[in-house]
Amino acid sequence: MIEIPATSTCVLSLLSQNSYQGRAAKAFMKKLDLSSGAPILAHFEDLLDEIQVEILNRRHGVEKCCYEYLSENPSAQVIHLGCGLDPLPMDLAEFYPEASFFDVDMAHRGLKERINKQIGGPDVNLMTADLTDIPIVLSELNRAGWNLNIATLLVSEGISYYIPKESYRDLLRCLQTPNGAIVFEYSATDSQLYGTQKSELISEFFVRLARILNLPFPLQRYEDNEIKSLSKYVNGNIVSIMTQQQLELSRLGTKMTRKNPSMGAIRVAYIRFVNHCIKDD
Repeated sequence: MIEIPATSTCVLSLLSQNSYQGRAAKAFMKKLDLSSGAPILAHFEDLLDEIQVEILNRRHGVEKCCYEYLSENPSAQVIHLGCGLDPLPMDLAEFYPEASFFDVDMAHRGLKERINKQIGGPDVNLMTADLTDIPIVLSELNRAGWNLNIATLLVSEGISYYIPKESYRDLLRCLQTPNGAIVFEYSATDSQLYGTQKSELISEFFVRLARILNLPFPLQRYEDNEIKSLSKYVNGNIVSIMTQQQLELSRLGTKMTRKNPSMGAIRVAYIRFVNHCIKDD
């Protein structure tokens, strides 16, 4: 098994091979030694059950939206933003071989490519770029063959917390295409969860995470009206925003842990672009 950096293992540790549909992604996961993430996860030992439910629910929602879009647009382009070593791009590429996949992140590109070759995985264009450096992102995508005039699905999972909101919405706007879409995963704010069951655990999680990461800015969380504003800014229409309760009901067929509609922070928004993109204010 291949040992990988601690910060890259935490979310993958809370997923499982059952979180993926295809042979390639399951084989990819078997290649990874996730034990290096244990010291970080130890900081959240009392919260792990709640965190894992949120992660499993969000992954289900992200996949559900991706499959919905790709079933209608099987030859679309797909750009995964900041998904690290997660083999989700390989998982989707296995079922949609006519689509073109682009995986953009700052690190572990060589490692991910090497593992994908070892398992005989599907073609995915892996490129290194800082998502806050939009010219570089566009340059790398163009070099890899991305076409602004072909419908593109943007997949944003597990990354919206770490990029300032203005930078992120500008990036999404630059990557929008006619008939494209965004699957945007994010955390609701404390004000939207205040007073609901276990909301204090969510607040505590973000306090600890910010302390561990020592970011130069607060972790980014979104109010409902900010998602509406984001959709308008990128010339899109919101198809759905799934709460944790809705995600869990879809994943398990029952509201096992999310009995209150306001329980759980992580939500998944599915936004479709209108036919004609607006590139200038």
